[in-house]
Amino acid sequence: MTFTYQFTLSSTTSSPDTSRFSLPCKFDQLASAYPEFHHELDGLKKRRRKGHDNDRSSTHTLSSQVNHSFNAALTRALLHNHFGLHMPSLPEGRLCPPVPNRCNYVAWLKQLVLSNSTDLYRFCNAGDASHDLQYRGIDIGTGVSAIYPLLLTTSLFAKCSKLSCNDTQSTKWKFLATDIDPVAIESASKNVHANQLQDEICVALVEQSSSSSTGNVARGPLFAAMEVAKKESMFKQEDAELGPKFDFVLTNPPFYATVEEVITPRAGDKRSRTDISVNEGVYTSANVESEGGEVGFIEAIIHDSSFFQKHVTWYTSLIAKRSSLDSIYQKLQSVEGIWGNRGQIRTVEFQQDNIYEENGERKKKEHNSRVRWGIAWTFEQAVGRVRSCMVRGGLLSFVVSIPVSDDVVDAVNEVSSRLITYFNGVRDLSLKCIDEYRERITDGTTNGGVKERCIAVIEERFSGASTSHNEQDNRNLPHEGHFVMDAFISIKNTHQNSSDNVDVEVCLEMFAHTTYGMMLVNKIRGQMPGEIGRTNRRWRRLLKRQLASSSSSPPACKS
Repeated sequence: MTFTYQFTLSSTTSSPDTSRFSLPCKFDQLASAYPEFHHELDGLKKRRRKGHDNDRSSTHTLSSQVNHSFNAALTRALLHNHFGLHMPSLPEGRLCPPVPNRCNYVAWLKQLVLSNSTDLYRFCNAGDASHDLQYRGIDIGTGVSAIYPLLLTTSLFAKCSKLSCNDTQSTKWKFLATDIDPVAIESASKNVHANQLQDEICVALVEQSSSSSTGNVARGPLFAAMEVAKKESMFKQEDAELGPKFDFVLTNPPFYATVEEVITPRAGDKRSRTDISVNEGVYTSANVESEGGEVGFIEAIIHDSSFFQKHVTWYTSLIAKRSSLDSIYQKLQSVEGIWGNRGQIRTVEFQQDNIYEENGERKKKEHNSRVRWGIAWTFEQAVGRVRSCMVRGGLLSFVVSIPVSDDVVDAVNEVSSRLITYFNGVRDLSLKCIDEYRERITDGTTNGGVKERCIAVIEERFSGASTSHNEQDNRNLPHEGHFVMDAFISIKNTHQNSSDNVDVEVCLEMFAHTTYGMMLVNKIRGQMPGEIGRTNRRWRRLLKRQLASSSSSPPACKS
């Protein structure tokens, strides 16, 4: 295997994380191993030479010269070369999936499921990523390729050691792949059978979104999938009404809201759209008040997810436009059970290193270089120190100079005392301080079991297990409330001078689950350097009064 994957945390809480997947593609080597791709590569080279002969090379780029047969041959070669997968059925006129893009989504999904043991209360107490997993997933709109469930059975996901089952015979991952297009179902089934995965992947035809008989409530794609899951023996049914439980739902939604958008050439270069059917490219909401396209499709799944709640751990979707990501994120902020808790929402930016080699020359692949985004949400309660809520910008540390005559430990104790005094005296807030030793979790990982002196701070009203949240608080908040602040204290360095000062560093790890929590974090940390270092105006005035008082005192009487 030569593919690589890199996941990078965002530098701010407002930007998506970055998921970068690289799948090296050496055309000449692939051509020598796969005759179909060799034939298509020769045809591409001839078309490119013809373009040069007609003096159109400046506008006739590689992206306009590839065709469906070339893309299909490349997809088949990459899937077999890197994952041992066969994909005999990729009919013309239907979407041919770009492999690196799909791999990136699946690799991020693995990262998401693995985060259960540290990020979600239901899982974290066990300390095991496999605890309470159902080993099941749903692909909504699987298309003619069924590429997602196929990739999910490989080392990219299910065969990852951290997600593999101990008893592989009885608890293999099972996947449900649904679509509304009979042609897609027929083609996807061929690909599943070609890899002898029919015992792990169930491909099923579903009806389009419709309104229920009661209340005229629109039921979306997830409802349709769950109705199928209830009837399939592959999935053990825990609930007679709601059906089986799943670890995740994934979908690559239709991008367009109307057929005209699909058939109209691109505005920039007037090229035709990618080979795509109406079912693959267009979504019109059953609810006349909702918009169509990818936003409407994902909103329909959000509506369904509110009904199933914890019957699925993670609901996820690929997104083609940043504006759609922003719209969906804003929608999730108001969903009951999530209500603005950023610990229950994940966003990611997918990037591919689209570099291929031809005749020993490295080139950039132009026709699939667009950025995509992903979004995920859960109704499971997040822990207080979840990495997606870590505050990564602004003041993160400061140094306090403490005069100490005997022991540097006294300097740490002095700073700890100042921190507690400050937190207890913050105006208009009642805070609870915990003096303890903790591991840092900077960049989403702990520092190898090394514990440091820490003053942890939360709001007092969240400090008791039996304390109920006020009405204005989100019921789904973690036990720590809107925010958590950890102030780690350590000796930065010691130096001898006239005052015998010791520099003590205070490093802040802060987690804000809501906008209100972020406001509190900014208020508290903005005051801390001056208050703890006793260098702000309040302390300068106090020192000035003390000096004035000492200078005006009468001299001591001599005996």
